[in-house]
Amino acid sequence: MTSATAIAGPLDVGVRVGLQLPGAGTCSATVACCDGRSLLLELEHELPEGTLEEGSVVDMFLPLSWGMYKWITIVSCVPGERKAEVQLLDAPMFIQRRLDPRVGAGILAEVRPVRAGAAGQSHRALVADLSHGGLKLEGARPLRAGEIVEVTMELTATLVSLGGPVTVAGRVVMAYPSTSNDEAGATDAHVSFLDGQARAIEAVDHFVAQQLKCRWKA
Repeated sequence: MTSATAIAGPLDVGVRVGLQLPGAGTCSATVACCDGRSLLLELEHELPEGTLEEGSVVDMFLPLSWGMYKWITIVSCVPGERKAEVQLLDAPMFIQRRLDPRVGAGILAEVRPVRAGAAGQSHRALVADLSHGGLKLEGARPLRAGEIVEVTMELTATLVSLGGPVTVAGRVVMAYPSTSNDEAGATDAHVSFLDGQARAIEAVDHFVAQQLKCRWKA
């Protein structure tokens, strides 16, 4: 049997987590009480009625500098408008940060969700960092793990122009309430690039290489 300590992992009172709500995007919460498998969460925003109901299964995330923890939880009680009690159903899944060299980007980009092969309405978000295998978005409109997105950005790396915007497609590996944008529903997301787009990845690799070169010279 898995111990309560193994299930709770790094969770403790005061820790900020994200909840992936069924049909309603994400929200942030703070752990107010942690008793083994049982957590009392204080939600940062009031949710529409019916968003969190007793018996709902909800993914909970804890982003850290070295990776991301994810739990599957079930809502056991909603005692107030901005509170929820959840039960951890199993030990957390840990997703390690990308092993490819990663560089800070700080690039404004146009993000389009792709559903049924068609690109949806674009919105702006910040590409916080880039690597050969993926990127991190900050302040995006609500995104969910598993979604496909197209990210269009200008990659100009220190005196080297890559000749116009680059569009790269990827799958959202993890999405959670944004830590940089207070707008309701805003998400930060880790995106893994899809195969079959060699030219776009080559442009990303060039940008990363130029940034690393500048870092080494510094």
